[in-house]
Amino acid sequence: MSRPPFGYPVPDKRHPPSASLPVARSKSAEAGRDPRVAALVDLIGPAALREHVAELAAFPTRHTFSPHLDAAARRLTGRFADAGYEPARVPWTRSGRTADNVVCDKPAEDGAGRLVILCAHYDCRMATAGDSVSRAPGADDNASGVAAVLEIARVLRDVPLRDTIRFVLFSGEEQGLWGSSAYAEDLAAAGTPVHRLINLDMIGFRPPDGSVTVERDLGNAVPGNDRPSREFGDVMAQAAADHTDLPVRLGPIFASDYMPFEARGHVTIGAYEGEGNPHYHDTSDDVDTLDYGYLADVTRLTLATLLAVSLPPA
Repeated sequence: MSRPPFGYPVPDKRHPPSASLPVARSKSAEAGRDPRVAALVDLIGPAALREHVAELAAFPTRHTFSPHLDAAARRLTGRFADAGYEPARVPWTRSGRTADNVVCDKPAEDGAGRLVILCAHYDCRMATAGDSVSRAPGADDNASGVAAVLEIARVLRDVPLRDTIRFVLFSGEEQGLWGSSAYAEDLAAAGTPVHRLINLDMIGFRPPDGSVTVERDLGNAVPGNDRPSREFGDVMAQAAADHTDLPVRLGPIFASDYMPFEARGHVTIGAYEGEGNPHYHDTSDDVDTLDYGYLADVTRLTLATLLAVSLPPA
């Protein structure tokens, strides 16, 4: 079962379709934790994440229909290139409008392996979806997710992995998941299987209880991928317990770029700060409203989740 591309409403990330539930996870015994993972997780710090967020928020807007989007895509390809990758800009078109997704691969150590995608969207907007002119820093939504992807790519550059990690930064998310829908369609047309996908959307504004929400597939278009999504979500929740002090909530995937992949039958999860950012889709969603210690912790648990899947046995 699949959903055709461009079949999603304009996303609203403020109101999950069901309440997230707190979940208790105990830290693994020190002897049971992989010291290789701990060492890599410790390389993530708030200063570099803030730098990435500030760089993107400095654009007047990154609205998909703004001329500034192209400049943002150039900046992001440059960031990946600086980290030692060979990024590509993959265009998509809808209704005569064209924009780019930014994509780069870290190949598996043996040149084969499964495909694991880590993604976020780099476009942003104001409350009016078609407003491509007003100042829109988009610091939390979603320079925060982009910053995490960039830092994880940097840390993993020279780490041998058994899977190919594909870093994808989507445009067109705010118009109805346009970039991710097109990319999921391209992968399906090419017959490319996706083993796992992690989406990061709004991960820099610490909620009152300090928690992170691990989003899992609970129904949606394809029922057969629900169980492995829940199991993969458990891996992320345990990574949070092992490598951060963040309380974990479990919630559903909704209104972001994992949805077109779920509809293709792929196993998807996400990390999300939860409800409550008063700056959502506003000019006030700027650099100084984020908590970079919190963003660093969410980045760390995401990196640990990837390594749990793709790091070869010691």
